[in-house]
Amino acid sequence: MNSMKYDIAVIGAGVVGSAIARELSKYELKVILIDKEEDVSEGISKANSGVIHAGFNVKTGSMKSRFNREGLALLTKTADELGVKYKICRKLVIAKNDEEKPYLLKLLEQGRKNSTPGLSIIDRETIKTLESNIEGKWALYSEKTGIITPFLFTIALAENACENGVIVKLNTEITKITKEKESYKLFSASGELISESRWVINSAGCASDNIASLVGDNKFKIHPCRGEYFILDKAHSDMLNMAVYPVPPADGSGLGVHFTPTMNGNILIGPSAEYINDRDDLATTKKTMEQLKKEAYELMPIIKNFGFIKSYAGIRPKLFNSQSNSNFEDFHIAESDVNPRFINLIGIESPGLTSSPAIARYIVEDIIGEKEDLTRKKEFDGRWKGAAKIYDKNSDEYLSLVKRDSDYAQVVCRCEHVTKGEIKKALNNPLKARSLKAVKKRTFAMTGRCQGGFCLSKLIDILQKEYSIKTDEILRLR
Repeated sequence: MNSMKYDIAVIGAGVVGSAIARELSKYELKVILIDKEEDVSEGISKANSGVIHAGFNVKTGSMKSRFNREGLALLTKTADELGVKYKICRKLVIAKNDEEKPYLLKLLEQGRKNSTPGLSIIDRETIKTLESNIEGKWALYSEKTGIITPFLFTIALAENACENGVIVKLNTEITKITKEKESYKLFSASGELISESRWVINSAGCASDNIASLVGDNKFKIHPCRGEYFILDKAHSDMLNMAVYPVPPADGSGLGVHFTPTMNGNILIGPSAEYINDRDDLATTKKTMEQLKKEAYELMPIIKNFGFIKSYAGIRPKLFNSQSNSNFEDFHIAESDVNPRFINLIGIESPGLTSSPAIARYIVEDIIGEKEDLTRKKEFDGRWKGAAKIYDKNSDEYLSLVKRDSDYAQVVCRCEHVTKGEIKKALNNPLKARSLKAVKKRTFAMTGRCQGGFCLSKLIDILQKEYSIKTDEILRLR
């Protein structure tokens, strides 16, 4: 087979594209995963709340409902296989007064229709026993909501797919697709032929409508919706046990400004919901930051005394329907009506993270598997080879590791207790993603209180001396 020829090309290495690539790697197939960025999980999958949704807040009978329900069990199973940590932390949806309580009852009923387990309505007294710092009169209590680090889960999926034979092509934006008799040719902006494949899976997130239009499928339009966040210092991690959401806005633009604990110990506050024209506009704005604080203070007044260490933004890819003039469509997951063997995944926003393993299984088994005789590999290793944090190891394990490699005794990032050994292992990832961003996502260096004030120069030194990367290139990919 020609080196550019593949059975399946997946465009977009976010959590869904990476989950699909890993699922495909279980079969005797030649697969390529392509992304325009220098690493996987650089878009929607990097900047979100990282919530494992229980499934009560999606419309009954929708694709979102189906894949959330199936994904809830599959995501934790997949994370266990990979060795990625998660936590079933639970969740409260807060009604500030009696007027908001009917919405909780509506959510409860919808959750029951969606077969969501562990739901109940609780009063102020019970809220205080669960979350003493939260203000509210009523709440919907969810026992099955969880959290996971979304970018680490995505990295694990992609790297494990690579370890099982998937070719990962980064820094490659697909700008032209030609339809041949039995295949599709994908070209980069420079005109280079990247792949020729029988199947194409369009999982390009905010660019998914543009990718579909390259083969004449022009009925989709993504309307970007920016969500801005604050991050609280780890010193305040004991102020919150579970995810806490308000009754959301009536316009359906999002789930409201909420509090989400993270696996790394910080608390996220956000996101906002701002419709913008530029899909790449990740700016944080003073007006929105002030609004986030105002709404957050209403739920948890005590945080007025806390320090924020960082703000950031992500983009939701809202699928726009020109016929109904609506921005709030269901997932679109289907083989193209006009292009056989071209699968479009468009408008994959929340609960896309939770749904990702279920979507991947559906694509492989129910769409491709209906037209192809798929043969499972005799050997598939589902364990991710990425290193666990040294800080999580017991003293005997740590000392044993240091004896084998003294780099694990050199602390580079004090805030997050990251060693030189971990930095080098992260940079030796199978995707060959070597940048400050790659280090940050894999080790959490530069994410602590000083935001790289202590470790940045040391990281640059490692990239220069160990990998011969020039300073301007390092800073360009910061």
